Amino acid sequence: MSRQRFENQVVFVTGGSSGLGAETCELFLQEGATLFVTDIAERDILKRFGSEKTFFQQCDVSKPEDCEKAITACIERFGRLDVLFHNGARLGGISTVVDHDVTLFQEVINTNLCGLFYLARVAIPQMRKQGKGAIVSTASTAGLAGDFGLCSYSAAKAGLVNLTRTMALDHAQEGIRVNCVCPGYMITPMTVPFKENKKVYEVLLESIPMHRGADPKEVGRAVLFLASDDASYITGQALVADGGWLAHSGGPNFIKHMAPQVRNPPLSN
Repeated sequence: MSRQRFENQVVFVTGGSSGLGAETCELFLQEGATLFVTDIAERDILKRFGSEKTFFQQCDVSKPEDCEKAITACIERFGRLDVLFHNGARLGGISTVVDHDVTLFQEVINTNLCGLFYLARVAIPQMRKQGKGAIVSTASTAGLAGDFGLCSYSAAKAGLVNLTRTMALDHAQEGIRVNCVCPGYMITPMTVPFKENKKVYEVLLESIPMHRGADPKEVGRAVLFLASDDASYITGQALVADGGWLAHSGGPNFIKHMAPQVRNPPLSN
Protein backbone atom coordinates (compact mmCIF):
# COMPACT_ATOMS: atom_id res chain seq x y z
CA MET A 1 0.00 0.00 0.00
CA SER A 2 1.27 3.49 -0.86
CA ARG A 3 2.34 5.78 1.93
CA GLN A 4 -0.06 8.63 2.69
CA ARG A 5 2.43 11.44 3.25
CA PHE A 6 0.01 14.09 1.96
CA GLU A 7 -3.22 13.04 3.67
CA ASN A 8 -5.28 16.16 4.52
CA GLN A 9 -2.84 18.37 2.59
CA VAL A 10 -3.63 20.71 -0.31
CA VAL A 11 -1.12 20.69 -3.15
CA PHE A 12 -1.08 23.45 -5.77
CA VAL A 13 0.49 22.43 -9.11
CA THR A 14 1.33 24.49 -12.20
CA GLY A 15 1.87 22.88 -15.58
CA GLY A 16 -0.08 19.94 -14.19
CA SER A 17 -2.05 18.67 -17.18
CA SER A 18 0.72 16.88 -19.10
CA GLY A 19 4.24 15.48 -18.84
CA LEU A 20 5.99 15.69 -15.47
CA GLY A 21 3.18 17.76 -13.99
CA ALA A 22 0.47 15.19 -14.70
CA GLU A 23 2.59 12.24 -13.58
CA THR A 24 3.49 14.02 -10.34
CA CYS A 25 -0.16 14.89 -9.75
CA GLU A 26 -0.96 11.18 -9.96
CA LEU A 27 1.73 10.40 -7.37
CA PHE A 28 0.41 13.11 -5.03
CA LEU A 29 -3.12 11.68 -5.34
CA GLN A 30 -1.87 8.19 -4.55
CA GLU A 31 -0.43 9.57 -1.33
CA GLY A 32 -3.65 11.23 -0.19
CA ALA A 33 -3.30 14.82 -1.41
CA THR A 34 -6.07 17.13 -2.53
CA LEU A 35 -4.98 18.82 -5.75
CA PHE A 36 -5.50 22.29 -7.17
CA VAL A 37 -4.12 21.88 -10.68
CA THR A 38 -3.38 24.71 -13.11
CA ASP A 39 -2.10 24.91 -16.67
CA ILE A 40 -2.73 26.92 -19.82
CA ALA A 41 -5.09 24.11 -20.94
CA GLU A 42 -6.99 21.43 -19.01
CA ARG A 43 -6.19 18.53 -21.41
CA ASP A 44 -8.73 16.14 -19.83
CA ILE A 45 -6.90 15.93 -16.51
CA LEU A 46 -10.17 15.74 -14.60
CA LYS A 47 -11.23 12.74 -16.68
CA ARG A 48 -7.92 11.08 -15.86
CA PHE A 49 -7.93 11.76 -12.11
CA GLY A 50 -11.58 12.40 -11.34
CA SER A 51 -12.99 15.49 -9.68
CA GLU A 52 -13.41 14.21 -6.12
CA LYS A 53 -9.96 15.37 -4.95
CA THR A 54 -8.84 17.34 -8.00
CA PHE A 55 -9.81 20.87 -9.03
CA PHE A 56 -8.57 22.57 -12.21
CA GLN A 57 -8.24 26.26 -13.02
CA GLN A 58 -6.65 27.78 -16.10
CA CYS A 59 -3.54 29.79 -15.26
CA ASP A 60 -0.80 31.31 -17.39
CA VAL A 61 2.11 31.52 -14.92
CA SER A 62 3.81 34.20 -17.00
CA LYS A 63 1.04 36.58 -15.89
CA PRO A 64 1.11 37.78 -12.26
CA GLU A 65 -2.65 38.40 -12.20
CA ASP A 66 -3.35 34.78 -13.24
CA CYS A 67 -1.04 33.49 -10.50
CA GLU A 68 -2.65 35.64 -7.83
CA LYS A 69 -6.16 34.61 -8.88
CA ALA A 70 -5.27 30.92 -8.88
CA ILE A 71 -3.53 30.87 -5.49
CA THR A 72 -6.35 32.93 -3.97
CA ALA A 73 -8.95 30.57 -5.46
CA CYS A 74 -7.13 27.56 -4.04
CA ILE A 75 -7.07 29.02 -0.53
CA GLU A 76 -10.70 30.12 -0.72
CA ARG A 77 -11.80 26.68 -1.96
CA PHE A 78 -9.84 24.49 0.46
CA GLY A 79 -8.95 26.83 3.32
CA ARG A 80 -5.26 26.02 3.23
CA LEU A 81 -2.19 25.52 1.05
CA ASP A 82 0.49 23.04 2.09
CA VAL A 83 2.58 22.46 -1.03
CA LEU A 84 3.30 24.66 -4.04
CA PHE A 85 4.81 22.78 -6.98
CA HIS A 86 5.79 25.17 -9.78
CA ASN A 87 6.25 23.05 -12.89
CA GLY A 88 4.96 25.38 -15.61
CA ALA A 89 7.69 25.77 -18.23
CA ARG A 90 8.53 26.89 -21.74
CA LEU A 91 11.56 25.74 -23.75
CA GLY A 92 11.97 28.75 -26.03
CA GLY A 93 13.59 27.30 -29.10
CA ILE A 94 17.24 26.72 -29.95
CA SER A 95 19.37 29.66 -31.04
CA THR A 96 22.20 31.93 -29.98
CA VAL A 97 21.45 35.25 -28.30
CA VAL A 98 22.12 36.98 -31.62
CA ASP A 99 19.28 35.13 -33.32
CA HIS A 100 16.91 34.79 -30.36
CA ASP A 101 13.62 36.68 -30.56
CA VAL A 102 13.46 39.29 -27.80
CA THR A 103 9.78 38.75 -27.01
CA LEU A 104 10.24 34.98 -26.81
CA PHE A 105 13.21 35.40 -24.46
CA GLN A 106 11.08 37.50 -22.13
CA GLU A 107 8.24 34.95 -22.27
CA VAL A 108 10.58 32.10 -21.32
CA ILE A 109 11.96 34.08 -18.38
CA ASN A 110 8.44 35.09 -17.28
CA THR A 111 7.12 31.52 -17.43
CA ASN A 112 9.99 29.56 -15.90
CA LEU A 113 11.48 32.07 -13.46
CA CYS A 114 9.02 34.87 -12.78
CA GLY A 115 6.20 32.36 -12.42
CA LEU A 116 7.70 31.16 -9.14
CA PHE A 117 7.97 34.74 -7.88
CA TYR A 118 4.38 35.55 -8.87
CA LEU A 119 3.05 32.43 -7.13
CA ALA A 120 5.22 32.46 -4.02
CA ARG A 121 4.47 36.06 -3.07
CA VAL A 122 0.79 35.07 -2.70
CA ALA A 123 1.29 31.53 -1.35
CA ILE A 124 3.86 32.26 1.35
CA PRO A 125 1.58 34.46 3.54
CA GLN A 126 -0.89 31.55 3.78
CA MET A 127 1.89 29.06 4.60
CA ARG A 128 3.18 31.52 7.20
CA LYS A 129 -0.25 31.54 8.88
CA GLN A 130 -0.20 27.74 8.97
CA GLY A 131 3.34 27.73 10.37
CA LYS A 132 4.55 25.34 7.72
CA GLY A 133 4.78 24.83 3.97
CA ALA A 134 6.85 23.38 1.15
CA ILE A 135 7.66 24.95 -2.20
CA VAL A 136 9.22 22.85 -4.97
CA SER A 137 10.04 23.97 -8.50
CA THR A 138 11.14 22.17 -11.62
CA ALA A 139 14.50 23.63 -12.55
CA SER A 140 16.89 21.73 -14.84
CA THR A 141 20.44 20.58 -15.39
CA ALA A 142 20.37 23.47 -17.89
CA GLY A 143 20.24 25.76 -14.86
CA LEU A 144 23.43 24.25 -13.43
CA ALA A 145 25.51 23.98 -16.61
CA GLY A 146 25.31 25.53 -20.06
CA ASP A 147 23.73 23.91 -23.12
CA PHE A 148 24.32 24.93 -26.71
CA GLY A 149 21.50 27.11 -28.05
CA LEU A 150 19.35 27.16 -24.92
CA CYS A 151 20.17 30.73 -23.84
CA SER A 152 16.73 31.75 -22.60
CA TYR A 153 15.86 28.40 -21.03
CA SER A 154 19.23 28.05 -19.29
CA ALA A 155 19.07 31.62 -17.99
CA ALA A 156 15.57 31.08 -16.63
CA LYS A 157 16.39 27.78 -14.93
CA ALA A 158 19.61 29.12 -13.43
CA GLY A 159 17.64 32.03 -12.01
CA LEU A 160 15.10 29.59 -10.64
CA VAL A 161 17.82 27.68 -8.79
CA ASN A 162 19.15 30.80 -7.09
CA LEU A 163 15.69 32.21 -6.38
CA THR A 164 15.01 28.90 -4.66
CA ARG A 165 18.09 29.34 -2.47
CA THR A 166 17.24 32.93 -1.57
CA MET A 167 13.61 32.15 -0.70
CA ALA A 168 14.79 29.24 1.43
CA LEU A 169 16.99 31.58 3.45
CA ASP A 170 14.31 34.23 3.81
CA HIS A 171 11.59 31.87 5.08
CA ALA A 172 13.44 29.06 6.87
CA GLN A 173 12.50 30.34 10.33
CA GLU A 174 8.82 30.44 9.32
CA GLY A 175 8.72 26.69 8.72
CA ILE A 176 8.63 27.12 4.95
CA ARG A 177 11.05 24.97 2.95
CA VAL A 178 11.98 25.85 -0.64
CA ASN A 179 13.75 23.42 -2.98
CA CYS A 180 13.93 22.54 -6.65
CA VAL A 181 14.50 19.42 -8.68
CA CYS A 182 16.87 19.52 -11.67
CA PRO A 183 16.01 16.85 -14.25
CA GLY A 184 18.27 16.02 -17.14
CA TYR A 185 16.75 14.55 -20.30
CA MET A 186 13.21 13.47 -19.50
CA ILE A 187 10.72 11.77 -21.81
CA THR A 188 7.89 14.30 -22.04
CA PRO A 189 5.94 16.06 -24.82
CA MET A 190 8.36 19.01 -24.55
CA THR A 191 11.37 16.85 -25.48
CA VAL A 192 9.80 15.05 -28.47
CA PRO A 193 11.89 17.06 -31.01
CA PHE A 194 15.09 15.64 -29.51
CA LYS A 195 13.91 12.07 -30.03
CA GLU A 196 12.71 12.78 -33.57
CA ASN A 197 16.20 13.93 -34.60
CA LYS A 198 18.05 10.61 -34.90
CA LYS A 199 21.57 12.08 -34.67
CA VAL A 200 20.76 14.32 -31.72
CA TYR A 201 19.03 11.47 -29.90
CA GLU A 202 22.00 9.17 -30.43
CA VAL A 203 24.47 11.71 -29.07
CA LEU A 204 22.09 12.61 -26.24
CA LEU A 205 21.80 9.03 -24.96
CA GLU A 206 25.53 8.51 -25.33
CA SER A 207 26.15 11.51 -23.07
CA ILE A 208 23.98 10.07 -20.26
CA PRO A 209 25.80 7.40 -18.21
CA MET A 210 22.54 5.46 -17.76
CA HIS A 211 21.99 5.69 -21.56
CA ARG A 212 18.30 6.54 -21.25
CA GLY A 213 15.95 9.37 -20.54
CA ALA A 214 14.00 9.61 -17.30
CA ASP A 215 10.43 8.48 -16.98
CA PRO A 216 8.59 11.54 -15.55
CA LYS A 217 7.49 9.49 -12.54
CA GLU A 218 11.14 9.03 -11.57
CA VAL A 219 11.51 12.79 -11.30
CA GLY A 220 8.06 13.09 -9.74
CA ARG A 221 9.15 10.88 -6.84
CA ALA A 222 11.98 13.32 -6.18
CA VAL A 223 9.43 16.15 -6.11
CA LEU A 224 7.29 14.28 -3.57
CA PHE A 225 10.33 13.63 -1.40
CA LEU A 226 11.23 17.33 -1.30
CA ALA A 227 7.61 18.30 -0.61
CA SER A 228 7.18 15.76 2.19
CA ASP A 229 8.24 15.64 5.82
CA ASP A 230 10.84 13.07 4.77
CA ALA A 231 12.82 16.16 3.69
CA SER A 232 12.00 18.16 6.83
CA TYR A 233 15.61 19.34 7.29
CA ILE A 234 16.26 20.04 3.60
CA THR A 235 15.83 23.52 2.18
CA GLY A 236 17.57 25.66 -0.43
CA GLN A 237 18.68 22.64 -2.42
CA ALA A 238 18.75 21.78 -6.12
CA LEU A 239 18.25 18.01 -6.30
CA VAL A 240 19.70 16.64 -9.55
CA ALA A 241 17.92 13.72 -11.25
CA ASP A 242 19.83 13.22 -14.50
CA GLY A 243 21.05 9.64 -14.83
CA GLY A 244 24.59 10.76 -14.00
CA TRP A 245 24.77 13.42 -16.72
CA LEU A 246 26.39 16.21 -14.67
CA ALA A 247 28.76 13.75 -12.98
CA HIS A 248 30.62 13.57 -16.31
CA SER A 249 33.58 15.91 -16.80
CA GLY A 250 32.93 16.12 -20.54
CA GLY A 251 36.03 14.11 -21.40
CA PRO A 252 36.08 11.05 -23.67
CA ASN A 253 35.13 7.55 -22.55
CA PHE A 254 38.64 6.19 -22.01
CA ILE A 255 37.44 2.66 -21.30
CA LYS A 256 35.47 2.53 -24.53
CA HIS A 257 37.95 4.17 -26.91
CA MET A 258 41.47 3.37 -25.71
CA ALA A 259 43.37 0.20 -26.56
CA PRO A 260 43.59 -2.54 -23.87
CA GLN A 261 47.32 -2.02 -23.36
CA VAL A 262 46.76 1.67 -22.60
CA ARG A 263 43.92 0.96 -20.18
CA ASN A 264 46.44 -0.64 -17.81
CA PRO A 265 49.59 1.50 -17.97
CA PRO A 266 52.80 0.43 -16.19
CA LEU A 267 53.08 1.39 -12.53
CA SER A 268 56.32 3.37 -13.08
CA ASN A 269 57.54 5.80 -15.75
